[in-house]
Amino acid sequence: MRRLTPADYRRMPWRNGGGTTTEILVEPEGVDVAKERFHYRVSIAEVASDGPFSRFDGYDRHIMLLSGAGMTLDCGRHGRIDLVTPFEPQAFSGDWEVHGALVAGAVRDFNVIVDRARASSSLAVRVLAEREGLTLAPATASVVHVISGALDQAVEGDTLVADASIELVARAPARVAIARITAR
Repeated sequence: MRRLTPADYRRMPWRNGGGTTTEILVEPEGVDVAKERFHYRVSIAEVASDGPFSRFDGYDRHIMLLSGAGMTLDCGRHGRIDLVTPFEPQAFSGDWEVHGALVAGAVRDFNVIVDRARASSSLAVRVLAEREGLTLAPATASVVHVISGALDQAVEGDTLVADASIELVARAPARVAIARITAR
């Protein structure tokens, strides 16, 4: 298991230049997501104005609101996604033209982007009050980001990356985002 702290994260412009994101993790490590294909990426974006989302053709995306009043994602012929309830993951294709409209002011959102030819993914949020095992299937990586509270292994803002089953132990009630990436 590997522990990442905010000092390990990279702040960078969005692929389309419309804003900034804090890249928590990218695999393979150090790849330039604006120019090269990658297996998966986990990040937190700061969205300060309405505008288009960066396209990631060939990728599947998960997104959830962390803070702010929310935004609506207009996905054209694919419909609309209302991202207004914090910690409620939504999914969409990176191939879609998506335009985000803020409800009332800036938001922060959590993102998982996965190359669909190489892997599948899921995103869930759990509130842990004590010891809890996290079982992984073969060829699966788990990324556990501590949104609030503290675990024995990590505190708020930290991220754990595991490729084997792990046990999470909450020191105080902890809200965690769990992304699972399974190789195809």
